[in-house]
This record gives sequence, structure tokens and C-alpha cells, in this order.
Amino acid sequence: MTNIIGIGSHAAGLSTYLATLAYHQKHQVKSKKVLSCQVTPINKYTKQLSNYAENILKKQVMLEPTKLYHSFWHTPSYIFTITLEIKGLFWAKNTEEVSFQIYDMPDNLLIDIREFSSSHSFTEYYDGLFSDIGGYFLPIGGTSHREDEVYAKSLEKFTTDLTQRNPQGCRIAFTVTKCDLSELWVNRDDPRGMVQRRFPKMYEILENWTQEDKGKVEYFTTSSFGVFGKYCEPNSIIQSESGRACAVIRNPQEWQPFGLIEPLYWLCTGKML
Repeated sequence: MTNIIGIGSHAAGLSTYLATLAYHQKHQVKSKKVLSCQVTPINKYTKQLSNYAENILKKQVMLEPTKLYHSFWHTPSYIFTITLEIKGLFWAKNTEEVSFQIYDMPDNLLIDIREFSSSHSFTEYYDGLFSDIGGYFLPIGGTSHREDEVYAKSLEKFTTDLTQRNPQGCRIAFTVTKCDLSELWVNRDDPRGMVQRRFPKMYEILENWTQEDKGKVEYFTTSSFGVFGKYCEPNSIIQSESGRACAVIRNPQEWQPFGLIEPLYWLCTGKML
């Protein structure tokens, strides 16, 4: 089983992503070689995510943000198995199964890494980010490009520490979220180009890191809500509550997320779908 840390930008929608992954147990994958994709929530906490999606997302109520616990090991983690039916030669069909545990980190953690990683109270928590981890899922809200330089400074600190603690290298899946929005939807099939244009500072940090053979990076686009209708309208509504903005589903009957499987599969296997 692959251990994955999910750590992203503010309001990138990581908790919503995981709830959607659990709720839609049959997922679409863009690759034509994949005939079917089944997601199975394994532990009881993961199965509860499906209830959150049913009772919260479909009723247009925002999920509570993940809080920062005193210890990394108290952070919510969820176990999934993805079963793929893949087209083989002639009429053959092959089945592939990958399992992973993913930790849902609070969305302010990426900033905290730069500001507090040297403080005594944060050290133990921070150390947990590097313990027996197979890969890092990095969801970045597609509309947070104005914060690119701020996040890049944190990312530089994180990749430097990652190299020191894990010299054999690991994988980072940089995933642009909220790609149902029109400005992102049109470029969804060019994730590397999108990141290079919208997040040039973070892109440079990651590319330099990989060129020095310190790890591997791939770029992905995703949306927990997807689009609907003839004109591919975003299936999300931005709401504001207690001073924070968050997206909720607009049309539950047309709920078709996309791009959820690809980054997780790559983190587990090192192969692209």
C-alpha cells in the first residue's frame, strides 16, 4: 500500500476531492485503454466520506476545513483501492488493482511550512510529513495563481527538506483543481502548459528539483464537480460562509467529476494512464 500526503493551496478542495472519490465509486478515466474504473473505500473513515458527499455536498453545504492537529498521526487518513479493467491484446482484458492511504492535511499547511517549520512546536508535526511516504499529492486551486510566488517559497523549503530526508527521491503530483471553471476548462488537456503559464514560480522550483534527479513530478488537471450541459457550464457555485469562500455542487443530477484517478494512480505506480 502506498502512503500519500495530500497537501495543497488554501481552499484547493482536497477534502471535497476525497469525498467525491469515495462517493462516485465508478469513475471515468480519459485513457481509452481503461475499460472501467472502480473505487472502493476500505476503512470506516473512508466510507464516511461517501456520506459526507451525499449529505453535505449534494445539499450545497460546505465541508468544514481540515484542522491542524497537535500530532501528524492524528491527521485524518483514508484508505482506497482502485480497480482498473484495462484493454489487452485482441479481446483480452487485464485487471489491475492499486491501494493507497492518503492523509488530508489542512489547507494552510503549505504556508505554515515556510513560516513555522523551524519552530519547536511544529517540528514533530513537520517530521511526520517525511515518514514512510510514497508520494505527495499537491492540489493547487486553479484560481490561486496570484499566490504563486508565496507558495513557491514554501515549496522550495519543502523540496529542499524532502531531498535531505529522502535522498532516494519520491513522486509529487502537482494537480490543478477547479478545472470546471471556464478559464481552466479550455486548457484541461494541457496540464503542464497550464502550470507553466499560471504558476511559473512553482513550476520552476519543481522542474529544477526533478532535473537534479531528486524526485519525479507530473502535472494533472481535475474537478470534483465537472461540467454539464451543451456549453460545458461549471457544475459548481461559489459560496461564502464565515469569511471563507468555497465551491458547492450546482446540479447534483449532472455530477460528473473528472481527473480524480490519474494523479493517484501515477503516485502509486509511476505509470500514466
